[in-house]
Amino acid sequence: MFARLKQSLSVWLIKKVQRYGPQRVRVLGNIYEISEEVFNPGYYYTSKFMAKHIKVNPEDIVLDMGTGSGIQAITAAHRASRVIAIDINPVAVRFARKNVRANGLESIVSVIEGDLFSPLYQQHIFSVIFFTPPYMDGIPKTNFDKALFDSNKGLVERFFNEAKEYIKSDGYIQMIYSSIAKPEQALRISRQLGWDHKLIAQEKTFMETFLIYRLTLI
Repeated sequence: MFARLKQSLSVWLIKKVQRYGPQRVRVLGNIYEISEEVFNPGYYYTSKFMAKHIKVNPEDIVLDMGTGSGIQAITAAHRASRVIAIDINPVAVRFARKNVRANGLESIVSVIEGDLFSPLYQQHIFSVIFFTPPYMDGIPKTNFDKALFDSNKGLVERFFNEAKEYIKSDGYIQMIYSSIAKPEQALRISRQLGWDHKLIAQEKTFMETFLIYRLTLI
């Protein structure tokens, strides 16, 4: 019950920030433009926290799943050889492309609209996949809601089931999750689908603790 109240308060705060926050921010030295329908990376702890823990190599081909404003894709692109960023929200795709251009990374980052892995071909194989899933329990009603709600962790289950076809044998997934959203359930689902996990970073805030996991095929 308490966790559900925390989720409700978090959703309310997020939507207030989206509505009244600035639409141009600088994060970790990069400029991002956003709209009310795209997560503001300057005002949500998850965006910067995840980006700070990105470690890729020059030969890596990276997938940023649920790219939003493009912060993880852009951060990775300063070192990786190639980055593909996907989002189901067409507004997020439009703004992520703007941000890629604004940071001069068009030759490295491609931004695609789609539902999880659906826009990819089977020959797309990645060294690293970043996954910033929605983790609130609820039914999305708008494009922005799709970045918030994952009813019964159905999207997490789909992701880990499909990701096996797009990751190198020695590759890994980096996923961020929240303590208020039963991360143990998401990890149990991933384990049942053939993934092992390791906690690589955590940070406690006023409302919740954010957790970053590295997942590899068993």
